[in-house]
Amino acid sequence: MVLKSNINLKNNSIGQIFTPEYIAEFMVKNFVKLIKDNNFFKNKQQSLSNLRILEPSAGRGVFLKFLIENKFSDITAYEMDINLKHKLMKSYPTVKFEFDNFLGSDLNDSYDIIIGNPPYLGQNYNAEIFQNYVKKYPICAKYFVGNMDLFYFFIHLGILKLNPGGLLSFITTNYWVTKSDKTGIKLLKPHILDDCYFIQYIDLRKLKIFKDATGQHNCIFILRKKTDQEKLRSVNKPIQVIQITKNRNSNHIDEKFNTMIFKQVLLRNDNRNIRKYRSAITNNDLKPDRSWNLLYPVEIKEIVDNIEKKCVVNSKISYLKDKFIVRNGLIFIKDDIFILNEGKNLKIKKQDVYIKINKIFMKITDAEKQRLKKIYKSKSIKSYGYIEGEHIGFAIYFNKNEFDGANIEERNRFFEEKYPNLIQYLKQYKTELRNILVNAKENPNDYFFPRRGTFIRSNEKKSNESLIDLEPFYESDKKIFFKYISNDNIFGYSNSSYFATSDTYFLWPRLSQKSIDYTFMLAYLNSKLVRFLFNAKNIRLKRSKTKLEDDLPIPFIENFISEIDREKISLIKKLTNQLIQSSGKRKGIQGRIDELIFDLFRIKEKEINLLSNFFYDF
Repeated sequence: MVLKSNINLKNNSIGQIFTPEYIAEFMVKNFVKLIKDNNFFKNKQQSLSNLRILEPSAGRGVFLKFLIENKFSDITAYEMDINLKHKLMKSYPTVKFEFDNFLGSDLNDSYDIIIGNPPYLGQNYNAEIFQNYVKKYPICAKYFVGNMDLFYFFIHLGILKLNPGGLLSFITTNYWVTKSDKTGIKLLKPHILDDCYFIQYIDLRKLKIFKDATGQHNCIFILRKKTDQEKLRSVNKPIQVIQITKNRNSNHIDEKFNTMIFKQVLLRNDNRNIRKYRSAITNNDLKPDRSWNLLYPVEIKEIVDNIEKKCVVNSKISYLKDKFIVRNGLIFIKDDIFILNEGKNLKIKKQDVYIKINKIFMKITDAEKQRLKKIYKSKSIKSYGYIEGEHIGFAIYFNKNEFDGANIEERNRFFEEKYPNLIQYLKQYKTELRNILVNAKENPNDYFFPRRGTFIRSNEKKSNESLIDLEPFYESDKKIFFKYISNDNIFGYSNSSYFATSDTYFLWPRLSQKSIDYTFMLAYLNSKLVRFLFNAKNIRLKRSKTKLEDDLPIPFIENFISEIDREKISLIKKLTNQLIQSSGKRKGIQGRIDELIFDLFRIKEKEINLLSNFFYDF
């Protein structure tokens, strides 16, 4: 587990933080229980003393303590911190210690069980450390991927060192489980699926466990290495899920409570803090390039399947990505320069607008006024609309399409002549803006324009694919948008001018979608039913829209064929229009929309509430 990045270099390079005793005790006893309950290692007469054990990051030896107490004897442990050598060797004389980096260990060494708390260190903020590891250790060179974490290497090497049928259990953050192929798990998930079964997943994200760690979205997982026969026969395996919630009376680390809860897990006690079930997702359902939604009870899946039946188009379920291209709002070279604020570098007096050039406010022309766009951040977004008074300033927005030609010098001269004051304002920062573009390996002559968000490609995979100018859409077309960090389904809407910064995602209709019923779409996206789908499919918006695009099913209106259903849809659209016109302020309307949508899908809201409370809100 990782320490904060301001620690000294030695510890920063190993991502060291120590495991609480109750966690190590639970993980060892949980292993023992799984071995006995599932008859693992029957070829070794299930004698724990016959099993070869590896602890790849021993720390103070807390796992070693409980391994020995539980009759394991053939134990090897690695530890990089030489300061711990004397105490470890004195406390555990029967353990075979290697005071070196586990990543440099011999690949020919094999084990039946690997257990521990591997170091967690993000590559994004520790690039030099990762580069050194890649140069030094073949395992790191083989499995390095940008945006990965240090413990990924430990999983890779652990899998390689496991004997067929062997077990690996680590406590880590859970981000790797929920990540998709556009992140650092590009090589990790395929490696796991090729060689292992995912046996057990213990969800600890609601518990605070590590006092000094920066991240607390933790999990414990167990992998079992496939035998050659299992690989040949493509044998499937279920995944056991255990969810644990926190002490309702404490927002801090409560070791006494945590210890009690983990004991109850071993005793198979179910209570309001523990949920145990077999995931509706099996090992054969896991995809190497997708998020793994393991927290998926069978009861929840049955309801999701019924919802998706109404989302089938041409024998395939339609997802958000099939209807829309999802893109960020405007990305400027530098916000502080391109976004003008009243009182700072902008003044508005009745119909006149002034901008600050060389410490003097200069009046701009009417044509230049048209190039200033009210700009919003995602905090202004609310269901069915946005808070108009919460704009953060006025953005300078030049559209390259205004100039019909390819010569960059002529283009820039065209803008200088048409918008002299705005261009003069930007020229004050010419050197800074050009340097930013050069460092980003972009054309420094484009310093008049936003960097991203002004055009998109149709993404229809056609040879004549072309850029689509978004300014007309921003100005007057129907737009659905949402925050790029959110746990809830809050979808805003505007059919008039709405320009937003990059912390906002827009839903642009695909060219193949001839017409989209925005009123019904908004009602659905903001509904309680979709909130349920967010929980069921573990859709969380954290700077990544992949799960939303790939996993949110979109209903096909033509699947609702009865006259009564058509009347319900008509009423939903009328109520939605009322919410659009009032920016979502009319009380009681959303509740009525939710009732109608539940009726359309033949789902009982009471059942949804009970299941949500039991599995997600406990």
